[in-house]
Amino acid sequence: MTTGIDAWWLLLPLAFFALGWFAARIDIRYVLREARSLPAQYFRGLNYLLRQEQDKAVESFVDISRRDPHALDLQLALGSLFRQQGKIAEATRIHRSMVDRHDVPKEKRELAQFELAQDYHAAGLFDRAEAVYESLRGTAYEAEAEAKLASVLEQEKEWAKAVRARERVERLTGAPQGAILANYRCEEAEAALLRGDRAAMETALAQALSHNRNSGRVRLLRLRAAVKAQDWATAEAALLDLERVQPELIVLVADEMETLYSALGQPGRWLDQLSAVQSETRSSLGLTRLIDASLKVEGRAAALERLKRALADQPSAREAARWLELEAELHGEPAAKTMREVANLLRRATDRTPGFHCRNCGFQAPRYYWKCPGCNQWDRFTTTPLS
Repeated sequence: MTTGIDAWWLLLPLAFFALGWFAARIDIRYVLREARSLPAQYFRGLNYLLRQEQDKAVESFVDISRRDPHALDLQLALGSLFRQQGKIAEATRIHRSMVDRHDVPKEKRELAQFELAQDYHAAGLFDRAEAVYESLRGTAYEAEAEAKLASVLEQEKEWAKAVRARERVERLTGAPQGAILANYRCEEAEAALLRGDRAAMETALAQALSHNRNSGRVRLLRLRAAVKAQDWATAEAALLDLERVQPELIVLVADEMETLYSALGQPGRWLDQLSAVQSETRSSLGLTRLIDASLKVEGRAAALERLKRALADQPSAREAARWLELEAELHGEPAAKTMREVANLLRRATDRTPGFHCRNCGFQAPRYYWKCPGCNQWDRFTTTPLS
C-alpha cells in the first residue's frame, strides 16, 4: 500500500517538470519582450551586415545611437565598423565621447579607451595612441594594450621602450617574446653599426642572444661588422656560426664572404660554402649567388657546367634563362641572338617570382625583411625555392 510519503516522491518529477516548463516560459517571454523593445533599425542593420552591405548597416546603427545615447554596445560596435571602413575621424568621435562621459560604466569606458587608442594608431597619431595604451595599465585590457603599444613603438623605432613593452606582455600573458625581443636588440645593433659604435653594437647583440640564442641575425650582423673592421678571424667565426644556425641567410652576405676569403687568399672556400648551402636550401637566389661566384673563381666554362648540373637536378625557368645567356656567348650569330631572345622571354615569365617570401602570409618581395610588411610578423621571411 502506498503511503503519503511515497506519493510525494512520485509527485516530485512532475513538480520539477512543471518548474522547468514555467522557467522556460519566463525565459521565452523575457526574450520576446526584449526583442520587441529593440528598434527595427537594429535588425535591419544586422541584415545589412550579413549581406556585406556595411555602408547601409552603419547608417542604420547611427540612427539607433542618435535616438538612444545609452546603447553603449551598439556605439562600440559602430566605432569599430567605422575604423574598419577607414573612417577614422568618425570612429574617434564615437569612442572619445564615450570616454568623456561620466555615466558610462567603468568596464565600458575602458573598452572605449582601448578602441580609441586603436583609432589613433590607425590614424598614425602614434604619440596619442602610446599615451592611451599606457593609460590602460592595470585594466582588463592591459595585456592587449601592451602588445599594441609595442607595435606603435616599433613603427617609431623606439626600441628600448618596445623592449619594455614586450617584457610586460610576457609577464602578463606568459607567451614567450624572446624572438621579437632579439630582433629589437638587433635593430639597436644595426643603428650602432651605422654610427660606427662597435661596443654598443656588441652589447646589443649580447642582449639579443640572451633572448634568442639561435638568432641568425646576430651572427649576420657580427659578420658584417667584423668584415667592415677587417677583423677576419671574428668574421670567419661568425660566418661558420651563421651557416650552422641559419644557412638560408648566407645568400644575404655573399659579398662579405667574397671580401673575407679574398683577404684570406682562399677564394675557393667562398665557392665551396655557397655550394654547400645551395645543396641544402635549393633557392633561386642561392643558385644565382653560386654561379656569380663560380664565374669569378673558376671561369665561364666551369660556371656553365655547374649551372647545367643544377638544372638537371632541379629544373628552373629563371636559371635556364641564365644558362642560355651564358651559352649564347659561346656561339656566333644568329644562334646567339635566338638564345638571348629565348632567355629574355624566360626572364619575363619569371620576373614575378621574387627572391624572398613570407612563410606566414605568403607576401613576396625582391629583398629580405626581418619583419614581414604583409603580416607584421618577425623572422618569417625565407628564400624562394627554385622555380
